[in-house]
Amino acid sequence: MSEGKSIKLFGIDVPVTDVPVVELEERFIQYTLEDGTILKVKNVATSVLRVNDQYLPDGNPVYLVLSAPVVSVVSSPLNQKNQAVKVN
Repeated sequence: MSEGKSIKLFGIDVPVTDVPVVELEERFIQYTLEDGTILKVKNVATSVLRVNDQYLPDGNPVYLVLSAPVVSVVSSPLNQKNQAVKVN
């Protein structure tokens, strides 16, 4: 973990500590859309930060999780490769 780092949050410098992830389990959630498309979506944590000296009412520390969504189209009736090619 590294000390002495801060990030701007709502215009205020907030002191944070990087907390490396030592084990992860990232699962996709599958959605079927009204048009028949099937999507798989997961949120991948790119960084986890603990806000220094800040705690929730239950006593747990405050964490910020920076993340990026990952979306995969499993299948779609709108897939252009599956449609007949129209020739004029």
